[in-house]
Amino acid sequence: MKGHQPATTAPGATGIDPAALTREQLLGWRCALCGTLLTGDRPIGTVTLSQGPTLTTYPLWACDPNCTTENVWRAAITHAAGCEACRTGECETGQRHLDAYATAIRQEYAEGAG
Repeated sequence: MKGHQPATTAPGATGIDPAALTREQLLGWRCALCGTLLTGDRPIGTVTLSQGPTLTTYPLWACDPNCTTENVWRAAITHAAGCEACRTGECETGQRHLDAYATAIRQEYAEGAG
């Protein structure tokens, strides 16, 4: 496949529009939900693309642990790496990032336990 995706079937069980996915997401290299390069993954369903008379079904993969936790942690670390106030523990933005991460982790564990 090159560049633009051809006409597609209806969104898969995940509700993801197949036309919005990149080649890397279709091939399982990047998260189908957030586009992050996958280092740990979990299956989330399939989508089917049509190109002329040919239908191709692709399994979709997402971040594991979930995208929210991963992205919130990445934001906290990225901020802290360049913030002098974070090094002294006096940064409100850094604290908000850490609080958001703590909330995401608690939610993830609650979903896994339920």
